[in-house]
Amino acid sequence: MSENSIVLIGAGSTVFTPGLMTDLVSSPTFDGWTVHLVDLNGEAADTMARVGRRIADQRGAKLEFVPHTDRRDALPGARFVTTTIAVGAADGWRHDIEVPGRYGIAQTVGDSVGPGGVLRALRHVPELVAIAEDIADLAPDAQLINYSNPLTANVRAITSQTPVKAVGLCHGTMHTLSKLAADLGLPAGEVHAVFAGLNHLCWLLDLRRGAEDLYPRLRQVVAERAGGADAPSTREEGVHLPVSADLFRTFGRYPAPGDRHVAEFFGSYLRGENGTPADESNLRWGLQGGRDATMEYIGEKADLWELLHAQADGKAPLPETDNQEAERLVAIAEAVVTGKDHVELAVNVPNEGKIPNLPPSAVVEVPAVVGAAGITGLGVGALPDAIAAVLTARAQQQEITVRAALTGDRELALQALVLDPLVPGLAVATAILDDAVKAHGSVMDRFAAPKVVA
Repeated sequence: MSENSIVLIGAGSTVFTPGLMTDLVSSPTFDGWTVHLVDLNGEAADTMARVGRRIADQRGAKLEFVPHTDRRDALPGARFVTTTIAVGAADGWRHDIEVPGRYGIAQTVGDSVGPGGVLRALRHVPELVAIAEDIADLAPDAQLINYSNPLTANVRAITSQTPVKAVGLCHGTMHTLSKLAADLGLPAGEVHAVFAGLNHLCWLLDLRRGAEDLYPRLRQVVAERAGGADAPSTREEGVHLPVSADLFRTFGRYPAPGDRHVAEFFGSYLRGENGTPADESNLRWGLQGGRDATMEYIGEKADLWELLHAQADGKAPLPETDNQEAERLVAIAEAVVTGKDHVELAVNVPNEGKIPNLPPSAVVEVPAVVGAAGITGLGVGALPDAIAAVLTARAQQQEITVRAALTGDRELALQALVLDPLVPGLAVATAILDDAVKAHGSVMDRFAAPKVVA
């Protein structure tokens, strides 16, 4: 197989895959390349390949799309591999939110942290490590770019267990930056930012327009526009967000990427007044809109497949996607192939001193330079002590989560759940894990309680 190939594992991703195919056919760098679309659902892989061929034909691109159900058939000689898997698909995500909800735990996303993030890691880590082992065997020089959440735990598992070159990519900080620039009345291209932290809790360390420090202006605008605990429900990101504003006041730096993600890292925002269990239909801190958006997105999967089938059959217009994730992947691949250096706002890589007051083994989100030498994360220096304390605790919890996922150890899985600020104790953690085993079926059987012999 030609080394001029890109392998997408989890090609049934209804938003990401069409965006990636559209961006690839728009880049002359990949003329003559082959895109291998891998999905356990053969019909999904075939549908995506047919959509890709229509996109390429329409734009006159010399790009081939090949469907697969077995990744080992697609991997030999690959230059880039991308993972967007979702073990359990939309129903699995729904279980990750609804199971903890039975015990008074509200989540706004539930795919990275919170008990939902732990449950998702327990399913995703073993599969992603198995994929990485196949890459090491069949395409050892390939660059792996993982999008599957929980991003931090998944990249930690891959890089700790295999020699594969792997990074995690998320568009969250880019989205936050564009919204902040708009709220400051500035063109996004004129605003320079440095973010660092963990995925879905990344902190804005520096914000400038040329030599001008924009942080005083940001602080003023946030103080003028942000709400508080009783703020109305919102789905829009920007300086009005009450949780981000509260964290800004507390820690002195602005967090990303939006309240529905950052709120899940803390114990108070997703509870009722005086620490009571949250009402999932009336969340405080303006968070109801974020939760509703997540549940609606999960429910839209079937409708998206109907559209994709029509596009594959030529009965519907081709997608005109605006997918920042796919756009960034193509920009990274172009820089590696052409050798023209390119700066990424944020990638997820092993720390190894890039943030000296976080654990060296943690996977951190930092800027990176991309070019012929690959993807090189940049050191940003120490974070403020209080922020480092929050992130260190989370990184240590994720380390235990990864160990549980790799070993199938029930006690470690319970410890990972108990260590999450949204989980009130061992009794609730045990109930969540037992219910999750029943809801998810065979992929969670390793964590079932031992049977008591009479």
